[in-house]
Amino acid sequence: MVGTRKEFLMRSLRLGTAVFALALVAAACSDDENGEDEPVEEVTTTTTVAAAPATTQPLVTTPTTAPEAPPPTTVVEAAPTTSTTAPPEVGGLGPAVAPINVRCQAGNAANELLVEFDALPDPSDVAKIRVYVSVDGGPMITNAEYTVDQVDTTRSGGTRWAARARSLPPNVPLRLAATSFNQLGQESGWYIVEASYTGAGEPCGTPLPPPVCTAGCEEAGEGEPTQ
Repeated sequence: MVGTRKEFLMRSLRLGTAVFALALVAAACSDDENGEDEPVEEVTTTTTVAAAPATTQPLVTTPTTAPEAPPPTTVVEAAPTTSTTAPPEVGGLGPAVAPINVRCQAGNAANELLVEFDALPDPSDVAKIRVYVSVDGGPMITNAEYTVDQVDTTRSGGTRWAARARSLPPNVPLRLAATSFNQLGQESGWYIVEASYTGAGEPCGTPLPPPVCTAGCEEAGEGEPTQ
């Protein structure tokens, strides 16, 4: 009885093995048939590229009609005003007054002489006093300039003024002169005095008053002042 069961099991095992082998053979044959009859589909990979964003251009509107021109501007010139008041005079001044009664006086400093003359009538009209010097017959050349405050106006009780001629060479013939300028810059004529410098505090020459002339004229052989 036991042997019969073992045989039955053995047979069943062989039969199952045979059936499994037949199934494998059938499956292999089926794969071959599919490879001959049906084409293998080709796998295609598609890459999607994102499109660049579109750039929006500003909308330009061209006017169909030309803009209206602005109305013309009328420029009206103001009429000049007319003043009935005469322009003020500068201190009521007239021509520059020439210093008169010129004398040479001794100076207090080395190589210095004083050109002394009568006080000018209106000191407020005088802008400056100019001193000229001629050395040994040479031209009359500007030696110094002074405002009224820089001139000695106290001589002889204030009736005489004196301006300094400076840096004079000693023991040579000299000629001295002084002119005045008014507030408009006009220069007066002059008187000339001969002199010589011999030392500090020493006296000098005598006046030689030629005719008075205005600046720039030539009179009695005397040329105009040289700047």
